[in-house]
Amino acid sequence: MRYLYCLIIILLCHSCVKGFEEDDTQKVEDSIQEETGELTQLMNLLTNGNCEKWVWYPGVSSKGGDYLSGWYLKDNEGSVFCENEIVFEGEYSAKLSSPKPGITAFISQKVEVSPGHRIRIVFHYRMDYTNGTGARMYCYFRENGTSNIPNNELYTFYDEATLNIVRGGGYDIEGFSDTAGEWQKFDYIIQMPAKVHYFVFEIHAYAGTDLYIDDCYVIDTDM
Repeated sequence: MRYLYCLIIILLCHSCVKGFEEDDTQKVEDSIQEETGELTQLMNLLTNGNCEKWVWYPGVSSKGGDYLSGWYLKDNEGSVFCENEIVFEGEYSAKLSSPKPGITAFISQKVEVSPGHRIRIVFHYRMDYTNGTGARMYCYFRENGTSNIPNNELYTFYDEATLNIVRGGGYDIEGFSDTAGEWQKFDYIIQMPAKVHYFVFEIHAYAGTDLYIDDCYVIDTDM
């Protein structure tokens, strides 16, 4: 009887230890996920990549418009808007909506990169409807702060599939497909050529397109 009692005590203790280990493991995993999220934010080369900071600016007309802090927005008759209903995460997203043919809605930001390093480009997008050209990435690579490396040079480093995704210039760049009102994630890793010191992350939307952009990241994976 005494042996049976001891066996029960041992089994109960083992059960308690196992439960503690499972709870402790889950806490560690949650902590890692939280730290990873914070680390990703810190590693983001883009300023205000989560599209949460907006200010009102007067623009060139009396109407003015929304300005996405840290980004370059051309005053295209109010073609970029602060969106607070259709968002992927947080309180706001960027809505790119071209008012008419010939007017391009776009957001753009130049970041400094290390030559030869790999960068990871991540963002979320949603396209409600489109006709005509639609929307696409329109990125640039620069040796200095202002001059874009021409496509014929980029072709010596990248294959055609890669350039169709991220290269700057040329109207045969592959566009985004209609997402039917669902958020999609773009996630792609690309290596910088040895002469590249700046990368310009840019997205265009054309007439007839409502494109929503949220949570953008450009991360140096070799840091």
